[in-house]
Amino acid sequence: MNAAGYALESLNFLDWWLLAIVLGIADVFILRRWLVIPAVAAGIAGFVLMLFPQIAWPWQLVGFAMLTVIGIGVHVMCGAKSSAPASHTPSPEEPAMSSFHDFKVRTIAGEDKALKDFKGQAVLVVNVASECGLTPQYAGLEKLQREFSHRNFSVLGLPCNQFGAQEPGSEAEIQQFCSSRYQVSFPLTSKIEVNGTGAHPLYKWLKAQTGGTDIQWNFEKFLIAKDGRVLKRYSPKTTPDDSQLRADLQAAL
Repeated sequence: MNAAGYALESLNFLDWWLLAIVLGIADVFILRRWLVIPAVAAGIAGFVLMLFPQIAWPWQLVGFAMLTVIGIGVHVMCGAKSSAPASHTPSPEEPAMSSFHDFKVRTIAGEDKALKDFKGQAVLVVNVASECGLTPQYAGLEKLQREFSHRNFSVLGLPCNQFGAQEPGSEAEIQQFCSSRYQVSFPLTSKIEVNGTGAHPLYKWLKAQTGGTDIQWNFEKFLIAKDGRVLKRYSPKTTPDDSQLRADLQAAL
């Protein structure tokens, strides 16, 4: 029997759980949430095999494949629903929002702030987190703030705990972390949600202005023009020192 055949014959529940862990870790860095599906499927396969160790390896692979396909199908269907254009018509008590400046947020100190205060400024809106692999982007964001704030520019950081529970602290803890670790001087808001039914109205509008797709992960970015229009959306992996982002920002100033 060759090495591959021997490996397949000797599959056990620990092998499946190891695969689940590897896929889960890989998904954190790829930032697309697709590897979570086979990771969960591998975890389930390992659990079933622990209960029924007599299951032959071909049936283990078939079960894993079926669970993965079903999971991907559910994920695609849910994604299609969430990205479908909204048919909601604002009521008289809920005026239509057509500009970044139409919204309000709550500051990290707990005070209401109207975003019309940013009129005449370009703004980089970023959902931030303190315990993410991308958290060092705070340094680059602060560098942008210090470099361009005198030219009517500001970063706006909005802490969010929806991705891997990587912003678990209180507002006071977040502010202390940002001040002590990265000397953040740009404004921060209180914790918000950016996806799902509880998403902040600002983020519902930002997503609608840029194709309707959900926020992928921490540190996704939106560049706002001085007149309140969304100029561009950047993936979490686009760092603050990215040449294209800086060129876009320079053009917006």
